Amino acid sequence: MSVPGEPFDEVLADLLAEALAGAGTELDPFDAHTHLGQNDPDGVKGTPEEILAGLDRGGQRRALIFPMQEPGGYPPANDAALAACEASGGRLLALGRVDPNTGDAAVAEAERCFAAGAVGIKLHPRSDSFDLPHPIVERVVALAHEHRAPVLFHAGRGFPGLGEEVAHLAARYPGVRMILAHAGISDLGHLAGVVAEAPNIFFDTSWWQVSDMLLLFTSVPPGRILYASDMPYGCARYSAVRDLRCAAQVGLGPDALRSIFSEQLERIISGDEPIDLGPAPGTRGLGERDLAAESGIAYLAGAAMVMFRGFDPTEPIKLARLALHGARGGFIAQADALAERALELLAENPDVPRAGAYAALGAQLVLGTPAAS
Repeated sequence: MSVPGEPFDEVLADLLAEALAGAGTELDPFDAHTHLGQNDPDGVKGTPEEILAGLDRGGQRRALIFPMQEPGGYPPANDAALAACEASGGRLLALGRVDPNTGDAAVAEAERCFAAGAVGIKLHPRSDSFDLPHPIVERVVALAHEHRAPVLFHAGRGFPGLGEEVAHLAARYPGVRMILAHAGISDLGHLAGVVAEAPNIFFDTSWWQVSDMLLLFTSVPPGRILYASDMPYGCARYSAVRDLRCAAQVGLGPDALRSIFSEQLERIISGDEPIDLGPAPGTRGLGERDLAAESGIAYLAGAAMVMFRGFDPTEPIKLARLALHGARGGFIAQADALAERALELLAENPDVPRAGAYAALGAQLVLGTPAAS
């Protein structure tokens, strides 16, 4: 069994312990974004057992789960997700996935999933190749509105222009809870300006780049942010460290942390009114930025992208370490040590291009969140 993150997220264990100790409250993380499936064209596979093991590795308990892309159609995959949830003892809850290109069948499948116990719906405009606005998407959203249930949209790379239509749908169907995955990076610039007036738009944090995450945490009200890992693509340890450190950097306190990590998602799937935790904090908590650190972030983010594509990231990691040379501060030393460890892991595992990924990701996260160190 492949456990998300294992073994290379071990470099994050101390960072996670420090972040949890500094949270000022007990947390019971509820992951808003995990996958299962064996047939996605991208080659990634995930089983319910692996997702549960990933939760255990991060010291977490619950997650929403939904099918990966299924070229043969979603009903059998939705059945597998529902069966996994039934067998999980309440640890997993299902979102049914539908393809609007199948027309009336997509609406019927959404209805079937709700009747079978799904708590919401997943839509993926990129991998299922549909654009917005779309009449079937609107019918699915209207159905979720009737159930006061969430619809989770892929909103990561590869699908610009999502925000305007999501804002329109949210206004027309106030009972639906629109969750934009991957920190809404495809259209956060547009959505940040309208989300204050749309109390049913939320963002999950299933993303990795610290600059994008700080944009989310500074520009979106904390009550609209939902903890998410993207397992098996991501891992629970990194995801928890990321959200804890970004929240600390912008000055969010225990109430916001409890909302982000579980309380708001619990209300969403129960059909309750969301918690209002006030406006976005803005950039005042970011403080003066260290240009050496910003340079290091850029090179380490580039190294992570290189690793994700299966290539050698040695050069950008070394450039990041050179950028930090001579800079001062405990967080600089902490990040440099992680970058050094990334190079060591790559050398120790020459046949595993991603061996240093979590060390590099941890390093850029530390550089971007010095107030959390």
